[in-house]
Amino acid sequence: RVASEWATRAAAQVAYSLPPTASHWYMALQDPRRSSEPSWRAAVGSSSADGIRRAKLARLALAAAVVCLGLGLGLGLPSERRPSGSCPASISGGLSGVLGWTYFAAWSASFYPQAIQNYVRRSVVGLSFDFALLNLIAFGCYSAFNLALFLSPTVQAEYAAAHHSSSAVRPNDVFFALHALLISAVTLLQVFLYERGGQTFSLPAKAASAAILLGAAVGAGLAAARPIRWLDWLGDPHAPPP
Repeated sequence: RVASEWATRAAAQVAYSLPPTASHWYMALQDPRRSSEPSWRAAVGSSSADGIRRAKLARLALAAAVVCLGLGLGLGLPSERRPSGSCPASISGGLSGVLGWTYFAAWSASFYPQAIQNYVRRSVVGLSFDFALLNLIAFGCYSAFNLALFLSPTVQAEYAAAHHSSSAVRPNDVFFALHALLISAVTLLQVFLYERGGQTFSLPAKAASAAILLGAAVGAGLAAARPIRWLDWLGDPHAPPP
């Protein structure tokens, strides 16, 4: 149900930039009762009952698209097969891949409605600027964490020594983090490009952002100089002291 709601909002927002008929479909997707309005019937040429049915089918189709994308990527891309109790490694690896890429598809779809709505309206009035700023920083940190554990032999070695196992970060985690970082950057950029109605960033949000970035820079310097491990800088809460 959650995936259906996210996917519906993501695809429905695109309708704002399409012809009038598509915008009426957007209204029906958000609220099927809108299909009973005369303007909707005139634009789409459908009865109220037929319009509600079509809107429900559209919601199901969008949810199915998210699931199919997860299945396609999870089964089509190679996955790491590790022993997993009584479950055969090939099955556990495939199931992990499908679930991982499905969450990637569902969560990724949830980022688009706001950015598309800002673009269509050419306005960010009503958007929380503090959220847009902190969201970008958060996904920047999350991307750094995933990239380091997925690509860096040094960090992987530190993780293996601390946990006696390999990193659990998978390709779908990396793709999700980078994709979320990109869309968050686009949303924040829109704050500076579109009508903002006098809204500004709050002082606490700016102070918190500066403190986070400063702390990250200091931590990176300490990790590079080796007083602390990169794993400590990345904030692994379960890593025992060296």
